[in-house]
Parts: sequence; C-alpha cells; structure tokens
Amino acid sequence: MAGKLFMLMGAPGSGKSTWVQNHLDLNSLWVSRDNIRFKLVNENEKYFSKETQVFEEYVKQINWGLSNGYTVFADATHLNRKSRYKLLRRIIVPADEINIIWVKTNLPVALDRNENRKGTRAYVPPNQLSNMYYAIEAPSFKEGYKYIYIVEEDGKVKCYKEG
Repeated sequence: MAGKLFMLMGAPGSGKSTWVQNHLDLNSLWVSRDNIRFKLVNENEKYFSKETQVFEEYVKQINWGLSNGYTVFADATHLNRKSRYKLLRRIIVPADEINIIWVKTNLPVALDRNENRKGTRAYVPPNQLSNMYYAIEAPSFKEGYKYIYIVEEDGKVKCYKEG
C-alpha cells in the first residue's frame, strides 16, 4: 500500500513547518530537510557543508514513509520547478498521489518571522530571504501533481484539482 506525498513549498519564514505540525495525524510522517540538516551539520560548519548527505537522507526518509503507507509531508522550500523535480525524480515508491502545498506569506511577514530566529541556525540573512522570495515559481499540474493547495496568509486553503 503506497502513501501520499505532499510537498511543501514557500520562502523561509512562510510557516511551512508550523502548518505541517498542525496537520499531522497518526498516519502521517513529517520529513523536514532542515531537521535532517541540523542533525548532520555541526554548529561550526557551514549550512550547506553536507548538502549531498542531507538530500540523500531526505529522499530516503520520504521513500520509506511512502513505502510504509504514510501520508508524507516533505518540508523544504522547493521554490522552483528545478528543485521540485530534483526531489520528484528520486521518489522510487509509487505514491497514490503527489500533491503540493504552497504556504504563501508576504515578504514582510516572512522577514519578521525570520528575525525571531536570529541567533539560531534557522536564521536566513534578510537579503538572501528576499532573493528566495522573489525567485518563487508557482507550481503547475505539468509537474505531476494531483492537487495543488495554496495556504493563504489568513490560513484559508484553496484547493485545485488536476483536469
């Protein structure tokens, strides 16, 4: 029995991880690329120093969850088609569904939330966060999703179905 995949996307500080944590149940698995990174990368190492290893573990945990029938929430920025495709082409377990959840937040809110992370490894330099925000590419059904969910800043979710 295959599971369902929900890829999250959004700028740092958009609320992806918070949204997922509020929507988990016993049949779901949250796979956070940042959580994996913070377990593998020491405080004194650069953020992306073990990116290959981080990505491999991220993919491994997602495939494990899908193969065990979980609804898997893949939590990373996934800002553009290229980054989303990089993950999707590594999913080896047939999923019942592949969906995307775009947590949309305006830039000032993301920057403000990011300031609350100052002094932690989750903090992103504001100019880098702004660049990431403006680099977001909207998801498309051509990427293979059954549903595209958009979580608006007010918490309302819009759902679009393929076809």
